[in-house]
Amino acid sequence: MRIGARSDVGKVRRVNQDVGFFDEVLGLFIVADGMGGHNGGEIASQTAVDALVGYDWDLVHSLADLERPIALANQAVWQAAQAKPQLRGMGTTVTLAKVVDQRVLIGHVGDSRAYLVSHRGEGKQLTNDHSVVGQLVRDGCLTEGDARRHPHRNVLTKALGTQPNLTVDLSTVEPGPGDVILLCTDGLVDVVSTAEVFAIIHQSPDLQEAADRLVDLANERGGQDNITVVAFGLD
Repeated sequence: MRIGARSDVGKVRRVNQDVGFFDEVLGLFIVADGMGGHNGGEIASQTAVDALVGYDWDLVHSLADLERPIALANQAVWQAAQAKPQLRGMGTTVTLAKVVDQRVLIGHVGDSRAYLVSHRGEGKQLTNDHSVVGQLVRDGCLTEGDARRHPHRNVLTKALGTQPNLTVDLSTVEPGPGDVILLCTDGLVDVVSTAEVFAIIHQSPDLQEAADRLVDLANERGGQDNITVVAFGLD
C-alpha cells in the first residue's frame, strides 16, 4: 500500500484543529476538521478520531457496518460538548475511508473531501460538501472557483457532534491499479483547484511527496486555514 500524509497549522491560525490519521494494518484513513470557539474545534476533531480509532474495525465488512462507528463518534463529540458549557456547539467534519478487500468504504459528514485520482491523472470528488456553497455548486448557482472565494464558504449545513443523531453519507469505490484515494480538509481545496490537486498527485514520484507539495502550495497561497492531506493507493 502506498501512503502519504501531512497536517499543517497553516500561516495564520495558532492552533491546528485538523486531525489526520492512517493505519495501514486497519486499512483506515481519516481526516477531521474541528469547529468551535476557544479550543472546542481541536477537542471535537480529536475526540471524533479517537472514538473512530478505538472501534473494533474487524466488525466492518460492508457499507452498512460503517454507520455504527461514525454514530459512536458523533455521540462522543456531542456528550463532550454537553459536559462543558464552553464547548457547547463544537463539532467537526469527518471523512474516512476503510479498505475492505479491494473496495474502499467512504463515510462522510461536513466539507472535508474524498477524491479518487486515477493512474492517468484524472479525478473525481467522491463526497458532497455539507455546506451552503456546496449546495449552491450542486444547484449550478456557483462554479468551483466562485465557491472558493465565497464569503460563506465555511458555513456548514451538517457536522459531527452538533446534534445527538445525524445521517451520514456512505459510498463505495473500487480503485484500480495506480489509482489514489485522497482525503483532505478545506484548507487545501479553498486555495488549490482540483485540477492542480490531481496534477500534483499524478506527477509526484510518491504519495508523501505529493502530500508535502499540496500542503506547501496551500501555504504559499496564504495558508489561511489548517491543511490536512491523507492519500493512499492499494497497489
